[in-house]
Amino acid sequence: MRNYFRLFRAVLSVVLFLAPFLSQAQTDSVIVTGRIRNLTARLYRESPTVLVSRNNILQASRELVRPASLNVDGTFRVSLPLIYPQEEMYFNYGRISTAFLAAPGTLSIDLDADSLFTAAVPFRFGGVNAQVNSQFARYKAFEAAFADKPDGKKLTKQISEETIAASFRILSAAYRAPFDAFAKREKVFPLVARWITTSSRYNAAAFLYDKATYENEKIPTSLADSLRPANDQLLTASRASAMNRFATYITQRVSTESANGRTNGLTVRMLSTLLERYGKNLTAEERIRLHDYAIKNSARAADLRFFDGLVKRSPDTLQRLVSYESLIERSRPQVDSSSLNYLTAYWLASSLPAMTLNFSMLLYDYARPQVNEPALGQSLDELYRLEVKDSTRIRAATQIIKNASTNVQALEISPGVFVTKAQHSSGQLLLDQLITANRGKVIYVLLFSPSDEAGRQVALDAQRLRSAYTPRDFALIYIPMPSSDMALFPEQATRYNLYGDHLLLTEAQLMDAVERFRPDNETSGTLINRTGKIIKRNAPLPGAFEEARNLVDKNL
Repeated sequence: MRNYFRLFRAVLSVVLFLAPFLSQAQTDSVIVTGRIRNLTARLYRESPTVLVSRNNILQASRELVRPASLNVDGTFRVSLPLIYPQEEMYFNYGRISTAFLAAPGTLSIDLDADSLFTAAVPFRFGGVNAQVNSQFARYKAFEAAFADKPDGKKLTKQISEETIAASFRILSAAYRAPFDAFAKREKVFPLVARWITTSSRYNAAAFLYDKATYENEKIPTSLADSLRPANDQLLTASRASAMNRFATYITQRVSTESANGRTNGLTVRMLSTLLERYGKNLTAEERIRLHDYAIKNSARAADLRFFDGLVKRSPDTLQRLVSYESLIERSRPQVDSSSLNYLTAYWLASSLPAMTLNFSMLLYDYARPQVNEPALGQSLDELYRLEVKDSTRIRAATQIIKNASTNVQALEISPGVFVTKAQHSSGQLLLDQLITANRGKVIYVLLFSPSDEAGRQVALDAQRLRSAYTPRDFALIYIPMPSSDMALFPEQATRYNLYGDHLLLTEAQLMDAVERFRPDNETSGTLINRTGKIIKRNAPLPGAFEEARNLVDKNL
């Protein structure tokens, strides 16, 4: 018994010692509950779920959505993680939406189905930040009717001849004008004022970063605190967007200076360290040489042949790591340590969707320890988990392709994802085979590049178009642009559930296959009718959903 209590006290001591650290590592969450009163059967059939979404500061273009099924009485409940103490989130039901400010705890959003489309503010908030969210909803209704809202074209003309500092003052005043007018009508809670003015400032910052990027202007460092306030504990969509634009601006500055020869590449120490860690088939002698170079941080011109030979053994891995480190090193003179920490996380996060699973894991393992700001680290972890969460399914799909022959016709690598490829056939023949197999349906052929963000988005948009029709009436054919890494797109098709036929072509096959489509860009849509005849070249892209759907409807 004495030993039992001694063990108990030892375990308790460990738990008490670790408790502060465990609480710091745990991500807070908000529970969103609510009810849609007077919910009719028709409204329930049209929209059986509500959507609650949040931002990630490293990827403004991507809202992280949590659906919540409606119960029979119209109630719902959903829990979302929080990284920042206060986060702007969004509630959507059908065509009704609102922003709200979330904090740890529980908040409620109630609506009345009878007044969804008639009331200026159809939402009633309770729980955490109830008064703040209610007043913000009133502000958004006021802003929607405000006559002098910021106009992009007008603002561009206003600041065309102004200095950067003067431009920021003009932009800030323009974005803040609706709030200033609202504050004259109603006493504003301090948190609401901070929320709105913060968003206005970041909207102005995003506009300024866009202008500076487009015109290749340098923004003075004296504006850094105004554009990117340190220790900001409130996350909004405008902040995420402004920080992403800041990263784009810095990337352009670094690339321009590098092209002009005004910046150096990696140090000998960094290159030697990368080669020693990630180089393939290194001998003991080569490792010793690399270790010596790293210590000295210098090498002769004659030693470049040695480095070049090692890089050629694993060009893909080292090229990605060298490019990543070069961006960081070249941006050091331009930003402070906090901004550099953001860029380190941002460049890693933005690279993940364009890499295979193996490269994603390698780069994350390499770069994650360099991100030492907790909120940025959690934001990066969140995006990384989304990219690798289906790793088992993705690896199974790639294994199916690897085990198949070089010629496959409609090979199902994942449920609903079919791959066609043949090294020695003409591209036109392979495409004709897919069109013939889908004869009797309206076919949308999407040509796109899976290696850039716009291409990945249009591929996702195409799924919305596909889901609007039955498989009996509509078929979707993806033709990804060939890349140096042919394993990339099958992984993306599996990860994002890109249902349809995927035609994997070499560059020569692609030119042969799409010659009759005469695409204007590398992202292009073509509509083919039920008999296999081309109806529309350079058709509306799936992102223009209503236009694309109307065109399909005419040919059903």
